[in-house]
Amino acid sequence: MKVQPRLLISFIFPLLMLVLSLLVYVGFNEYKDNQNAAINQATSNVRIAREYLDHHFLSAQSQLYLLEQLWEEKNSIAGVMKAAQTMVSAKSRYLEVGLLAYGNYYGTNGFYKEGIASLIAERPWYKQAAIGESYITPIYLSGSTGKWTVAFVAVLDPVAQQEVRIVLEIDVNRLYENVSLLRTLENGYVYAIESATGKIVIHPDDSRVGTPSVSVTSDILARIQAGEQAGIIPSYEYKNKEKFSVYEANPLLGWVVLSGAEKSEIIMHTLSISAVTLSLLVLILIIGLLFYIVYHVHNYGRQLSEVESIAELKIALQQMVEGVIGCQSIHLYMRNVYSGDFESAQCKHHISEKGLRDDPAERLGRLARLPENQPDILSAFIAPGKTCIRVPLTKKKQLIGLLYIISPRLDLTLFINMLRTYAQSALGQVMLAQRIQQTDAMTGLMNKNFLQAEIEKQIKANGKYYLAMIDVDDFKGINDTYGHLFGDKVIISVANCLRQESDRHAIVARYGGEEFAILLPAKGLMAAKEILEAIRASVSSTVIKSGTKSCRVHVSIGVAAISGNMEKSIARADQALYQAKANGKNQVVIYCLNSMLQTIGAE
Repeated sequence: MKVQPRLLISFIFPLLMLVLSLLVYVGFNEYKDNQNAAINQATSNVRIAREYLDHHFLSAQSQLYLLEQLWEEKNSIAGVMKAAQTMVSAKSRYLEVGLLAYGNYYGTNGFYKEGIASLIAERPWYKQAAIGESYITPIYLSGSTGKWTVAFVAVLDPVAQQEVRIVLEIDVNRLYENVSLLRTLENGYVYAIESATGKIVIHPDDSRVGTPSVSVTSDILARIQAGEQAGIIPSYEYKNKEKFSVYEANPLLGWVVLSGAEKSEIIMHTLSISAVTLSLLVLILIIGLLFYIVYHVHNYGRQLSEVESIAELKIALQQMVEGVIGCQSIHLYMRNVYSGDFESAQCKHHISEKGLRDDPAERLGRLARLPENQPDILSAFIAPGKTCIRVPLTKKKQLIGLLYIISPRLDLTLFINMLRTYAQSALGQVMLAQRIQQTDAMTGLMNKNFLQAEIEKQIKANGKYYLAMIDVDDFKGINDTYGHLFGDKVIISVANCLRQESDRHAIVARYGGEEFAILLPAKGLMAAKEILEAIRASVSSTVIKSGTKSCRVHVSIGVAAISGNMEKSIARADQALYQAKANGKNQVVIYCLNSMLQTIGAE
């Protein structure tokens, strides 16, 4: 039967319109989903940035409080400025510390202004405030440093009927450095404005700092000042590009933290999927199959962008790989930024980076199908005799993890690379959030929460690990004799000594105040005691200096094997520490089950 052209055309045109309509509908929904994913990612970035700024706000408040106490104790200009100079030299984000007293202004790095009592009202950091009040200034360009600044100001009791204030100036550009890695999509970034003025305080473009924000209108500022804590700016134009931003108010600083991206990124991302689909219109079945896979990859990718812990990441990755290409199992290894080792997400196995790179089949930076010629060390351990795909996960060309896909059912480079893109982005974000949450701000050591989690991991893994609780002897006397700033230097010096003298597989943490802890591998209690005796001797031999002040400090150490549970392990090490204190301090005491506490013993 011969088909007339008009009948054929009349059949093809409706079919084509149906397919195009379907593509438009799916494309619109994909755009909405991508937009929601971008908003979720921006919201997560804003939360992490706000927590980081809160952390540094509290740190600056503590430094200002120490200077207040120093002034109130001695009313010594030289003493305060000496301590302030030490503070500025140690913290690059602190630009200048100033003291207004006796009608004069004394600043760090030799800055001095005489007889400014009648001019202080003109200073950008000055405002009328009650005695005992502390406040944060709006952003201003510092006349002495030439940099954009916000200042923390404390108003003290007047001396000789003249105002006394301590001013701590902070470089806002340095504040941005640690949040610059928080990206929304490819080009979105975190920035912040003053809620009172709408001026930009931190931004990747230095020229924008101190200028009015384009995204935050007066109406939005009014809502924030009326108590609105968070929201979305759905659309605004900057440099002829339409953008969106998510914001959250920070009451501590009087700032609004924002993160957003260009809408064109979402559109281009959506159009790229549509373009691939349209190019395969002639193969409707293949289009349906590819679209199904791509759609699910992005769904899984959105779930990955919302995870907040390694455990959640491992589960989401397993679901993503099984749903996209199918596999028997996956194994995720993360690079420990402190030791360089590759550790499994389950914390049951690790291998050094050198050991992995020395393997003949290494080539860690490239996608590999193993065994092509031979397996690498890890694949031989986790999947002996099985085929697997090793997917390197990188951030800024630095290897941060390895994903092994065991017995893949669909081995297509296109989909594996899509998995890799989402996986390394999610892993990078989780590791950054973990690093901020798990690090002690003063010493750079791990914090108490991280230590407790690691103890639980090693107990579950039946690791041969020992816990040492370490306390600086007579620390209160050091503070009383030399002052709190010198006490801080003692804490930092002891922390540095513990870090330098400990094995790279050991975890060194600040437990709180002047108390530290080390979770270390050893062959037995006596071997652990020998290691800790060397650490104790190293601390005792260190001379801590600050200006004309110097002293040696000693530490008492209690050590116990970890077993049972985390709480009991810490309690046993604490008991040994108390016995070390009772025995005369500056010694190592081990905990033994048979004889409770003793200074010598064997397992």
